[in-house]
Parts: sequence; C-alpha cells; structure tokens
Amino acid sequence: MENNQSLVILAAQKYLSVVKGGSIDTWMDIWADDAVVEFPYSPDPFPRRLEGKDAIYAYYKNIAPLFELREENPFVTYLSSDPLVGVVEISLRFFISSTKKEYNQDYICIIKVRDDGRIIFFREYSDPVRGQKALLPDEVPAS
Repeated sequence: MENNQSLVILAAQKYLSVVKGGSIDTWMDIWADDAVVEFPYSPDPFPRRLEGKDAIYAYYKNIAPLFELREENPFVTYLSSDPLVGVVEISLRFFISSTKKEYNQDYICIIKVRDDGRIIFFREYSDPVRGQKALLPDEVPAS
C-alpha cells in the first residue's frame, strides 16, 4: 500500500474516533482549514454542505454529543486510482439521547485528504429517512 493511500485509511479511523466518544476539539485536527463536508441527501432542517473548519466544528460540536455508539461493524475502505481519495463503508448503531431512539445507519463516505493527511473533502451518503426518524421528535413527520 502506498503511503498516500494509508493516509486515507488513517483519516477514516480518526474521523470515526469522535463517534467512539473522542474529543471534538482534538478531532478537529484531522480537517484542513478549507475542508468541505457534504451530505447530498440530507433533509431539512439538516445542512447539505459545510464549508470550512469553523462550519464543520459548529455543526459537529452540537450533534456529536447526541450519538451514543452501541455497535460498530468494521469499516471497509475502497482505494481509488487517486491515492489521496478513498471510499469507506460502515454500519453503525446508536442511541440518540435527545429523542431516546435507536438509530441504525449504513454509511458510504468519500474521503479526500491532502499530502499531510488532513481531510479536505468528505461526502457522506446515508438513508435520510432513518436519520430523520431517529433525530427528530415523533411529532415531526419524516419526509
């Protein structure tokens, strides 16, 4: 495995550290200042795009504490012809503290890192209906 490809795997492992209860402040070190995070299928009221490290921090510092990891399956990484880009597949099971609901989700994430290993681009694909049902109160219908 080339060193640059191992940077993608290391970035994926570090990204998952906050899911495992890691410090959000320490976790922010994996992001480039001009990083972009995209959630293409994210429904309202959740964002579809975060631009810059400050926006990423503002979003995750509020949402990450709501997720209590119950089960993690090993992630699979698919490396691309570009050694700084990879695709990660993972299934996670959470308990959401704000709604007292279980949340099971399958994720496909595209990760692009710089030569220094910091994430410059992260795109997360997941089932938005599962997310809405788990994160929104019962009186708010999932679209």
